[in-house]
Amino acid sequence: MNTSTKLIIGVIGIAVIAVAWWLISPLFLTETVDEGLPPTAVETPAPEEETEEETPEAQPNQTEVAGVFMDGEKNYETTGTIRSVEAEDGTYLRFEEFETTNGPDLFVYLMKPGQETTEGIRLGALKGNTGNQNYLVPADIDLSEYSTVVIWCRAFSATFGTGELTSTSE
Repeated sequence: MNTSTKLIIGVIGIAVIAVAWWLISPLFLTETVDEGLPPTAVETPAPEEETEEETPEAQPNQTEVAGVFMDGEKNYETTGTIRSVEAEDGTYLRFEEFETTNGPDLFVYLMKPGQETTEGIRLGALKGNTGNQNYLVPADIDLSEYSTVVIWCRAFSATFGTGELTSTSE
């Protein structure tokens, strides 16, 4: 073998190892996230500030939703709860006590009934496979039109977990 052939084989070998690591390593690694609640939209007055006026209650501009995560297809396990949270900069979906099988290329989607995952609203890459985390819902999205949150693996075209949303507003 000449030097250029060895170099090509070496580059291909490194590429194969890198792709294999990217696909397989999440099965052995855990990424924990513990985000606090987003900043709330209503500020409470400091204790020394007493006013006789009543402070108006914050009126959420979204339907409040909540749900529970369920396992995805195959052997992908997912648990935890989902709830909407109104904050200063918009509405968030908050995952609490969340845990899912780790995998490469995981994303969070918001879906309408009957919609394919990839047709839904992508809220972003999954921040970690365990722990509390927040995902900002785009301002033009009405949560009452959406029924499911999906943890989707783009690399494997697989559903790692789903959460059915129900309205908690009265």
